Amino acid sequence: MKTLFPHAKRPLLFGHRGYSELAPENTMAAFDLCVTHEIPGIEIDVHLCKTGELVVIHDHDLLRLAGVEHTVEEMSLTALKQLDVGSHKDKKFAGERIPLLEELFTTYAKKFYYDIELKVHGYKDTGIARKTWQTIQAHHLEEVCLVSSFNPFAIRYFNKVSHKAIPTAVIYSEAEAVPKVLRRGWGRHIARATVLKPDHKQVTEQMMDKFSTKKGFPIITWTVNNKEQGKKLLDLGVDGLISNDPKLFKTN
Repeated sequence: MKTLFPHAKRPLLFGHRGYSELAPENTMAAFDLCVTHEIPGIEIDVHLCKTGELVVIHDHDLLRLAGVEHTVEEMSLTALKQLDVGSHKDKKFAGERIPLLEELFTTYAKKFYYDIELKVHGYKDTGIARKTWQTIQAHHLEEVCLVSSFNPFAIRYFNKVSHKAIPTAVIYSEAEAVPKVLRRGWGRHIARATVLKPDHKQVTEQMMDKFSTKKGFPIITWTVNNKEQGKKLLDLGVDGLISNDPKLFKTN
């Protein structure tokens, strides 16, 4: 397997949805804090909204983050841009809006390396893979982007449209929301992924020996918010950590 982001310092370090410990997740405020604290990477979530734009937000349902009983996919960009996704964190973040992937790339360009998680249900091709690849290409960010998803079909479509030009990953955990057949990384066979992103609780010496040492997969694990826990994972040989509080793992 190829080295993931060979230009980057090891270990790889991503702010989970930006610096989400200190600012509302997936907002420009959270990404700005990653710049301030010199965090080299950000993990973000991308949806295709009703009018076809790529928007950066985690949940399909908008109730938790914006207090609205609608899904991202059934709302236009104009309607989504009117929502306040900052107040749920703290009143001082009132007025934070849902950013476009295009806005992130225009604002930050190569200040970060990116883990772009595709948020999509089902096995049909919704167009999110092609639109994401076109946006990456338009900004010439191929060398600093990883595309990942819990949905292995989304990654399969992405690999098809991109001709496997950049790294891709399957995300997995033992959570009830994840189909049993996908809880141990089996989705890599459908996706033809080149990177694995397990929940940190699934990273063991045996797992690292099987997937990293013997099969050569780079391993990026999430969501690691404890310094001691992070050290153990790094000692096991993971390639990178995704954290709500990434400064915990910042090295000089």
